Amino acid sequence: MSEGKLWRRLIVAVVVEAEYGVTPTDLSTATLIEVVTREAAGFYEGDTAERERVRQGFGAFEQTNTAPYTSRQIRVPYSGSGTKGTPPSFGPLLRCCAMSETLDETVGEEKVIYDPVSTGMESVSLLWWSDGELQVMPGVRGTWTRSSDVKAFPYIQFNVMGLYQRPTTAPATTGTLAPQAKEVPVNKMNSSFQMDSFMARMQSCSFDIGNTVVHRHLVGYEGIHVTDRRASGQLNIEAPRIDDYDIFPKIESHEIIELSAVSFIHGTEEGNIVEMTFPRAQLSAPQESDSDGITHYQMDMRLLPNGNDDGDFSLIFR
Repeated sequence: MSEGKLWRRLIVAVVVEAEYGVTPTDLSTATLIEVVTREAAGFYEGDTAERERVRQGFGAFEQTNTAPYTSRQIRVPYSGSGTKGTPPSFGPLLRCCAMSETLDETVGEEKVIYDPVSTGMESVSLLWWSDGELQVMPGVRGTWTRSSDVKAFPYIQFNVMGLYQRPTTAPATTGTLAPQAKEVPVNKMNSSFQMDSFMARMQSCSFDIGNTVVHRHLVGYEGIHVTDRRASGQLNIEAPRIDDYDIFPKIESHEIIELSAVSFIHGTEEGNIVEMTFPRAQLSAPQESDSDGITHYQMDMRLLPNGNDDGDFSLIFR
């Protein structure tokens, strides 16, 4: 009998699909992704139905999977590629989460910009090598969250869904390991946070793109779709004094709604600077808390689009 599969032996690669749900035959074109941790997820999921029968005795009934699919959770470092104008290794995963990728090649100001989109969404095939066994996930789309707590490494977690294929024995890919800079901790030296140009003292700032991801399985069709987006976040900042920054008009909504422009810049080295901007953030649900004997405010952010033109946030690598 062979030895058991080792949990830590894992290679994850991704390739952008030219046609939805069709994995390129040449897997050497795949991009290897630097994964922080491996999360448990469903390699065989789906809706189920029981094959019930009337009978004299008790007992369970057979259950069938009526629409199989696969889901995975992938946590990656919140950092750039290390080179200005070069996408991070997980760029294809951002693209399959209903985001566009724009390369700004202006000399001296090179950057990669990811913006949310509501049409023209891309898909990828995810290749999951687990200690010598490969599961291919075609037609992958998904959603993602970001965690940024002070004195810790920030990360992005992707929750993706793809069409089911049975795993096989296969050698690891010889694809290209995409460039990926090392993440740096969130702290005073590496990070800055602004609310309407006020340099707030941030303890944490989380983000959730809030994509609605559905598996469509019909007679004659199967696919993964992103059908909605409700981007949001949560802040924890040291409570500013009113004379420095009056936050109360920003959190009130009983008379008028006043939006805030929020930005979080992380990293100081070129090629490893990541900026998130929220041009129209509505702050809500404020709560007071004690941190080291200092009053803090924790509040939610509802990130609003620019009318019909998306634009509820932007993710920039420079």
